[in-house]
Amino acid sequence: MASNEIEVLDPAATVEKIKRIASGRALNRRHFLTALGMTSAAAGAGLLSGCNATTFNTATGIQQSDILNFALNLEYLEATFYSYITTGVDLPFAVTSGSGVITGAPSAKLTFTGTNAAQITDMLNEIYYDEINHVTALQGVLGSAAVPRPAINLAAAGTIVAGAAAAGSVSALTLARQFEDVGATAYAGALSLLSATNLQYASQILAVEGFHAGALRLVSIQNPTIAVYAAADSLDVAPHDEGSGPAAAAGPTVSGAFIATAGTFDATAAVPAGFAFTRTTSQVLSVVFGAKGVAGTTTGGFFPSGVNGLINSV
Repeated sequence: MASNEIEVLDPAATVEKIKRIASGRALNRRHFLTALGMTSAAAGAGLLSGCNATTFNTATGIQQSDILNFALNLEYLEATFYSYITTGVDLPFAVTSGSGVITGAPSAKLTFTGTNAAQITDMLNEIYYDEINHVTALQGVLGSAAVPRPAINLAAAGTIVAGAAAAGSVSALTLARQFEDVGATAYAGALSLLSATNLQYASQILAVEGFHAGALRLVSIQNPTIAVYAAADSLDVAPHDEGSGPAAAAGPTVSGAFIATAGTFDATAAVPAGFAFTRTTSQVLSVVFGAKGVAGTTTGGFFPSGVNGLINSV
């Protein structure tokens, strides 16, 4: 690759900026609730009525707020990861109060070189912007029920992606692609458990995760030396270019695809051809814990002390 070095830009997400974003979201929610004729006293409870009042599993007592908190754990991981690789520092304190310890973080923001360096830089900065806003949005929806960020070990890349270092560009793009693909399937799997505003928020975040995944999969195909493929699990679809129009028109193959959907070789009644796969919370935790499907696992990988909330075991 060429030696034209491009630095990842610093989005400069200050504490004050994050507070303004959170304040703006709260104001928009109040305007929405006012339009529905809800009083200020009922507004906070009304927005979370699906969370606090609706139990979808009477055996375990898991509620919609627990699903959103599970998602918040994943968003903490993604936002923290992108914060370090794009700015070289942790997320602003405004969104990490009460956080667990962060270990294995790179000592400086990453730089990329070559013909695609500027595009990769811009893409990662935009993804960071989105992910930190996902954190603040979920915190805003959950309010006092939001769990704090758990301890995160960013050096766990080597246990999840064989041979990957924690801070290099290979690890960054490899993990980013994996995080986004897994995140999209996690939200897809959770939508049937949510309703009302919770469903709306999760659906919109799912769409963004899909946008991220698509961009990262294309970058992975274009830059195979810095975005090697490492399967998250058996549901992971390798980024792959079939190399011809007729072949690509048949959808994903055993070799992979541009887009992570089911192909004719692995489509089922539950996941028809052209549909996205879904992952259960257990399957998602198996990936981020590096548990390889071992039931009952509660710690490991990127979450050395586990995740916060009631949904915490493979």
